[in-house]
Amino acid sequence: MASVKAEYIGTTSARFTPDKKAISKVFTKDSSRTTPVKGKKEIEDDQETVLDITVPHVPYDDTGRRTYEKICQKLGVVPSSKILKKLAESPNIDIKRYGLGPKGTMAVSVALVINSTVTTLNISGNNIDKTGILYIQRMMEENLTITDLDVSDNHLKTFGAKAIGMMLQDNKGIKRLNIAGNEFTDFDAQFFIKEIETHPVLDYLDISRNGFGDIAAPAFEKMISENNNMTELNISWNQFRVPGAKCLARGLKDNMKLKLVNASWNGIDDEGALAFSDCLSNNAVLTELDISCTRIGDKGYAQVMRAFKKNEDLEVLRIGKNNIKEETVKLSIDLLKEITTLALQVLDLSDVMLGASVVKEVESLEEVHPNLEVIHGYTDSYGKRKMAGFSDMGEEALWIIKEFIEEKDLTVAKLFAEFDEDGSNSVDYDEFRQGIKQAKIPLVSSQVDALINFIDIDGDGDIDFSELVLKMKEITKKRKEEEEQRLAESRKRR
Repeated sequence: MASVKAEYIGTTSARFTPDKKAISKVFTKDSSRTTPVKGKKEIEDDQETVLDITVPHVPYDDTGRRTYEKICQKLGVVPSSKILKKLAESPNIDIKRYGLGPKGTMAVSVALVINSTVTTLNISGNNIDKTGILYIQRMMEENLTITDLDVSDNHLKTFGAKAIGMMLQDNKGIKRLNIAGNEFTDFDAQFFIKEIETHPVLDYLDISRNGFGDIAAPAFEKMISENNNMTELNISWNQFRVPGAKCLARGLKDNMKLKLVNASWNGIDDEGALAFSDCLSNNAVLTELDISCTRIGDKGYAQVMRAFKKNEDLEVLRIGKNNIKEETVKLSIDLLKEITTLALQVLDLSDVMLGASVVKEVESLEEVHPNLEVIHGYTDSYGKRKMAGFSDMGEEALWIIKEFIEEKDLTVAKLFAEFDEDGSNSVDYDEFRQGIKQAKIPLVSSQVDALINFIDIDGDGDIDFSELVLKMKEITKKRKEEEEQRLAESRKRR
């Protein structure tokens, strides 16, 4: 009888030796044993502990259910009824935020070495850590059926970046990969960027909510320009500024495959927007581009809109949540009216304030382009959206502060301490306004007023440190959910 032997994961690759030791094997089949090894110590999280777990490979266990139960028993992990059911009945295993940890990840991984029906695995937000990503990496070397893998929000960092690179090097069947929110930095890009560039079937990549920036941007430019398979890329919520934005735009200009690109929540600015305008003027493949909330102003917006004189393929442009005046929007509407061959179906100007006269101009655009939907933020009337709009402006202002903190390498506590001269963990409205001004945070007075109204939860006339922290966490969670919803809508449109 065959058996499945799972030992602590490691690698013999010369370019990847985790911590102090290279650990020999991950999953090996051993026909010489038919009974469990007795007297072995229970698995520990220490990276130098070696696992020696031999469990019977029950005949016809093609789903991996029995193996999963046995491994859980050996590790002291309670088997999940949901995972057992999914292994037997579903091609999709979605166990995001399920509390797996490294041990739970090992149990699932061993089962998936055997399983030949699961095609989608989502283990996002399970704190799998270094050990867990190695289990996943070794499993993916053996598994030939999983084509959609989500390991986002697992604090993988540099160690995980190396494991991802090795996985992509060995597994040539993965089509969709989500590694968002893993605290990757510019330094980490080197470990998997080449593997992404040359991968033969990778179609979708989400590397959003990481720390990639201008240093790694040239490598991303090369990857984007030379990749011949990827059709969708999410690189939002990183730290690309003007130099990085130019690199991304140049790569996209040369790419002949990408259809959907999300570069929102980066510091593109007007100068970077000019590079994206040039990209759109020369790219005949891209159908959706998201550059919302990227510090683009009137000049950058106008340049991007001028690209539609040449571009006949872009269907969705999201450029809202930027500092765009209604006068500039009106000029862009006039420009679109003059263009007869327009593929654009959605122009997203969310959170861009428009007065009644400009709204009428937007509505009149329907006569020329009946299939074009223009989404805009607020109006200057006192209609039903007034309160929601005011709250949104406060959220936007707080997000600008969050970006400022990250760019200046500060913390919320350190910034607030500069406002709070007496150390009381509370400042009045005037102190808060003065602190914003002295710190040179790019907010206008109306944004600061909206921000104060948004943050002061108890309405006592003071901004408490705890209120600021709570609201910061609140908008971070909300923006993440909005991003997930937007991605879902994009997939439906495809």
